[in-house]
Amino acid sequence: MNNQIRWLKIAFLIGIITDTLALVPMLYQPMAKLMWGFDQFNGNYFFAMGYGASLMAGWTLLLIWAYKKPLERRFIALLTIVVIIGLVATEIFAIVNGSISINKMIPTWVLQIVLLGLFGFSYTNSKQEHE
Repeated sequence: MNNQIRWLKIAFLIGIITDTLALVPMLYQPMAKLMWGFDQFNGNYFFAMGYGASLMAGWTLLLIWAYKKPLERRFIALLTIVVIIGLVATEIFAIVNGSISINKMIPTWVLQIVLLGLFGFSYTNSKQEHE
């Protein structure tokens, strides 16, 4: 396995694991309380989390698909960067409007920085030899 494929597979695999773990607080309220400090679980919460969990599960399947042919599907790494940036923007909005404490988001932001670097490096690294 060449270096470009190896890095893409690592990025996609870590993305798969991260997305799978991200589903836990979305679907299991005690984890949402522990991780995010949420204590209001009403119809609006379930509606929004249902949408989010469906999209997270779908993105996980997309990463599994990309993992199987990483070089041919490397563009998924670039799209994943866009998704992560969207998540960060949503998190900042939630902090600004008082929905979540900044302290609760710091571990997530550390992970997202690592993921952005990994997906960015993997995509750029594969682009050089693929084109």
